[in-house]
Amino acid sequence: MMKRKTTILAISFLLLFSLASMALAEGPDPKMPAPMHPERSQNELESVWLVEAPVVDGELGEWSGQTKLALNGRTAPYPGGTESLPDADLSAWTSVIWTSDRVYVAISVKDDYVVTNARPWQHNDMAGIVFDVDQSGTFSPGDIDMTLRPDNRLTVNGGWPAGYEWASKETSTGWQGELSIPMSQFGGVDFLGNVKVGFTWGVQDNDGIGVESWLSWAGSDFYKGTPENDTLTFTNGPVRKWVAFHNGVDGYNGITDSTLDGWHAAWRYGDRPELTIYARNQYHLITKFEIPDLGPNVRVLDAKIHVKLTGRNHDWNCTVKAYRVLRPWDEATVTWNEAAAGQRWTRTGADGIGTDRESRRIGIQLFDTLGWKTIDLANDVAVDMYEHPENNHGIILRAEDGSSVSYQLASSEARTEDALWFEVYAEFPPGQAD
Repeated sequence: MMKRKTTILAISFLLLFSLASMALAEGPDPKMPAPMHPERSQNELESVWLVEAPVVDGELGEWSGQTKLALNGRTAPYPGGTESLPDADLSAWTSVIWTSDRVYVAISVKDDYVVTNARPWQHNDMAGIVFDVDQSGTFSPGDIDMTLRPDNRLTVNGGWPAGYEWASKETSTGWQGELSIPMSQFGGVDFLGNVKVGFTWGVQDNDGIGVESWLSWAGSDFYKGTPENDTLTFTNGPVRKWVAFHNGVDGYNGITDSTLDGWHAAWRYGDRPELTIYARNQYHLITKFEIPDLGPNVRVLDAKIHVKLTGRNHDWNCTVKAYRVLRPWDEATVTWNEAAAGQRWTRTGADGIGTDRESRRIGIQLFDTLGWKTIDLANDVAVDMYEHPENNHGIILRAEDGSSVSYQLASSEARTEDALWFEVYAEFPPGQAD
């Protein structure tokens, strides 16, 4: 511990010694070993992507296998003259990992006298973490400057950390904490493809009489970006791609569909190669697509339906809206009146809100010309259909308004090159996308 001096002579001696050391220090001593992985240099920091995220509870046992960046008086380039600072007085390590949704940071600090009640609050013991996304050295949209304190307080860019998770606590040798940052806070950057960002971090120590020492990993400020920041590379990320499904291709036959005909309420269309949508709620298209298991830890993020318009009775337009179906139905026997033989819809045309279908629109498309049309589904619907297949009863396409026009579509029973098909946007862990 940096002992409190009781005589003016001793204090003066220390001040003169510190000033001399700072004047001589141009940066970190290249001969001084850094207690980090020996194959890594100070500007080659990496954050590894993980499938499962740690629990943000202030306990750091889950971080035991992760790379830790050690910071002490011998390895800190700023300020100069800290080589004699005892590790027990002030030293720390941090680690950064990421998942598809959040970035996680752990910090462990050795400090033999923890202060959390200083005035102003900026003089408390704390750690600073900086992500300079555009590597500009100055604050820009998407950059994140954080401070974490031992008394479980976090600031982000000088304000309240909305959407963040954090936990910190004192320990027998100092204090420790961890936090998570929503990926949305980084200005739209998803870190796929080994993205590099500017990075620094540091700690400061108040031993009861004000801030006595501080250490910065890179740059003269550990709480904001500077041109001297190092870089952090987000590695080992997942692969995201669209995966298509057609009936009769590669053994897949998970698409079913039919027409609900309001003019002929008992007619069945499940085996026909052509379906019909008629404006003003007269004909609807009902379809279901099963999403097969894509492998361990694969996530589905989005989905699209593709339909080919093959004919129409007038050169008019109609707007088609998609809604989620809430109950099972049978392709062979579904009609305007019945979901399956002997099982009536709550309201004809599968129009019972909350029982037959949802009221929320999950997709929309203008039918104005013949040919292929794509209906983008709401992301959360695609996620739920994959993660909870028992709840996947398909969707219904309805032309609820517009001109009195009917469109014919190629069903899943049509030729493969014309048939209705779908695709999902999926995230695969490294090595599983082929």
